[in-house]
Amino acid sequence: MPAALRTALSVVALVATNVAVGRLITGPLHDLPAEHRLNHDLRNSGGARTTRLAAVVSRSSDTSVAIGLGFALTAAMLVRGRRRSAAVPGLAMALASATHVTSSALVGRPRPGVEHLGTRQPTSSFPSGHVGAMTALAVTLDAAAAPLPGPARVTVRAGLAGYLALLGWSRLFNGQHYASDVLAGFANGLACGRLARRALAGDGR
Repeated sequence: MPAALRTALSVVALVATNVAVGRLITGPLHDLPAEHRLNHDLRNSGGARTTRLAAVVSRSSDTSVAIGLGFALTAAMLVRGRRRSAAVPGLAMALASATHVTSSALVGRPRPGVEHLGTRQPTSSFPSGHVGAMTALAVTLDAAAAPLPGPARVTVRAGLAGYLALLGWSRLFNGQHYASDVLAGFANGLACGRLARRALAGDGR
């Protein structure tokens, strides 16, 4: 099966899984009341400094920032002569974006019932598109760090994992997403990052 067709079918399956899970949450599971409490508890536990931190971390995942990071990683790979691998960041984020936009439209979950801090998003709450895009990008960064010596590679991976965890927390604190939205975003990003790497697998050139 051609790589393009295999990737397209995988994205369709990923969207179908998102829609099934999202409809389960908003339907039979009654929108998971515990998630509503978590958003309120996080907001009530934070002061001015926590609010500023959440705003900074959340803004770091804005579309313009993600695109800029993707271009920077692509440029770095091109400089190193890895022409085929250079296309992976863009494809990973494109797949994550397509998955998010389609799934969000078909699920239609409202945003959390707390004051929304930061930029208002036109899409519905499930799944998190920001988390998905940044996770997809993190997967490509992790792959780019593979040639590094062991300690440096571990440091990069720990930094990526720590950032993604902090990003997920910020989206909850800001009232932009529920916990299940963020978890779905992580899963989508991992899947799309791996799909992009597999689709463009080769000798790195």
